[in-house]
Amino acid sequence: MKIIDLSYPLETGMPVYPGDTEVNIHNERTWEADGFRLSSLHSTLHAGTHIDAPSHISDSNVMMKDVDLRQCIGTGVLIDARNKRMIDVEDVRKKDIKAGDIVIFLTGWSKHYSTPLYNDHPMLSEALAEFLVMKKISLIGMDMPSCDHEPYPVHRILMKAGILIAENLCNCESLLDIDEFDMYAIPLKIDAEASLARVFAKEKTA
Repeated sequence: MKIIDLSYPLETGMPVYPGDTEVNIHNERTWEADGFRLSSLHSTLHAGTHIDAPSHISDSNVMMKDVDLRQCIGTGVLIDARNKRMIDVEDVRKKDIKAGDIVIFLTGWSKHYSTPLYNDHPMLSEALAEFLVMKKISLIGMDMPSCDHEPYPVHRILMKAGILIAENLCNCESLLDIDEFDMYAIPLKIDAEASLARVFAKEKTA
């Protein structure tokens, strides 16, 4: 069984969205001094690999704790959108996208992670967002910090429809090597508009 981890590690000082709180993992207790380890985490819920719930940028009251886990697990559909600045309907039309699928956009932008260029990322078109809503997918994921730029029209379209958004994925190129896979985007059961997450793919076997 092949499992592909698409998540960045959570680490002190890791890159965050400009203006967001820095991530700090503090060692409250250590093995050497206390005989056990205990750590605390100070971070926004949008650092590293995370999932946005509908309440993030919409008038929805759906917090991450309200999301059905069945929406976080599904057949993966990979869209190879490398070298595209604007990802549009024509880039996905030939894919067999079904209701409940999880659509992953490979942009190659993860190569810029930890650099200023990372936030000058490609984006999805509003027409593509409407197309995905029509297809009734569960979740989209991408190897960049967002699917759009301020004022976040794509976020608003997807979130109004209850579609989740997984941001800051990595290692998506590895999905090119497998024919069929299931996606798992697992958030915390937290009363908030987003959650840090572990996102991974599992190759389907006969």
